Amino acid sequence: MFKTILSRPILAYFRILADRKLRQNPKALIIGITGSAGKTSTSLALAQILGQKGTVKHSLHANSESGIPLDILGLSPHNYSPFDWLRLIFLAPFRLLTREHFRYYIVEMGVDSPFPPKNMGYLLRFIKPDLAIILNASISHAFAFDSLIKDRDPKRRRAKLQARIAQEKMKLALAVHSPGTAVVNADQVDFLPYLPQLSARLLTFGTSARSNLCFTLPVISRAGFRLDFTYQNQTYSLQLTDIFSAQYGYTFAAAIAASAALGIPPKHSLTALTNYHAPAGRLRLLDGKNHTHIIDSSYNASPVTMLEALQLLSKLGGRAKKIAVLGDMRELGSSSKHAHQLLADQIIRYSNEVLLFGPETLTYTLPRLKTRHFPAHHFTSMSSLNQFLLSDLTPNAWILVKGSQNNILLERAIHAILANPSDVNLLCRRGAYWDQIRQNTP
Repeated sequence: MFKTILSRPILAYFRILADRKLRQNPKALIIGITGSAGKTSTSLALAQILGQKGTVKHSLHANSESGIPLDILGLSPHNYSPFDWLRLIFLAPFRLLTREHFRYYIVEMGVDSPFPPKNMGYLLRFIKPDLAIILNASISHAFAFDSLIKDRDPKRRRAKLQARIAQEKMKLALAVHSPGTAVVNADQVDFLPYLPQLSARLLTFGTSARSNLCFTLPVISRAGFRLDFTYQNQTYSLQLTDIFSAQYGYTFAAAIAASAALGIPPKHSLTALTNYHAPAGRLRLLDGKNHTHIIDSSYNASPVTMLEALQLLSKLGGRAKKIAVLGDMRELGSSSKHAHQLLADQIIRYSNEVLLFGPETLTYTLPRLKTRHFPAHHFTSMSSLNQFLLSDLTPNAWILVKGSQNNILLERAIHAILANPSDVNLLCRRGAYWDQIRQNTP
């Protein structure tokens, strides 16, 4: 893809123009959000709250070294072809001729590497946050960090990789200066060594009693989701009719804590969140053929989010048949073998049958399931997976669909079993570009 080979001068060109564009609106508060998972869910929740107070600009679907500058400039790629990038290069300076007024800019800041331009340091060259939200750190996207860790023991290596990724993410919090605020997950021990180094005000969230905003594990049922928390000695409860995983406790806690840091009382945040819905492909419930229930988590996958999705499948499915349709967890580097072997144990514990897709699950997950005689099937093409899935839809079964993005694209499996064809518009990765990608992916 041309995007991945953009030269440093072209990236610098977009970065400099984006920096100038932000300077046109000097009174806007810039809110940076980073984490291995949950950035989009948190930013959408925060945008829904802050929208009560003023205009919000949001870097939705743009969290990279090229995506963020283009978002700031109000430009969107069409198909990522070389000609498309030439179009963007031509249009970019003209965007400085128009003024865009917003009170808040919420920017998702993805970190795929410790090295520029895909590290936090590069993004901080033009994003100067007034408030930072640090959600979590896991071995997602660990591939680029592999060379930094010499320890070969799987458990120690995993811990050291996670700590190194946490260090990279905490650079966002360290970049905030007084009177700004850093909102940090107090339950992630990898973040704790950096807290004394902060020059900004610190506001923590988590289940730990030391958190400024302390919440209990959410109550999750087919009737909905409830989160109870305390802040400044006051107790609050968020109740939603949609289904969310336990990890969404951190999503809502982070958004409410950040809003409190900006002067919005929690009770106002709760009112704003009453009609919150999860983004496409992130644990949305959909109706399937033959009266089945689909848990759509097809947007992406990592070890942490895979486990929480399987646990949700088990909880919601109860005694009904529980089918897991799972794809590879990509970009885990040397941790991939251990993570996909551990996935087999989780599949056995939380589901009744699994349909696997991708080379990593074939190499590491399937053999472990076979040795334990678990009903497991692996597919090398989406057409064969869909054909089997359609024949396997037991009435009232619960079906979890989850996998990584590149070359997996499990939203195709959901499309095949939707009860209502119009619900295809609720799936992730919509548009002509993604239609072409799906068509060219086996």
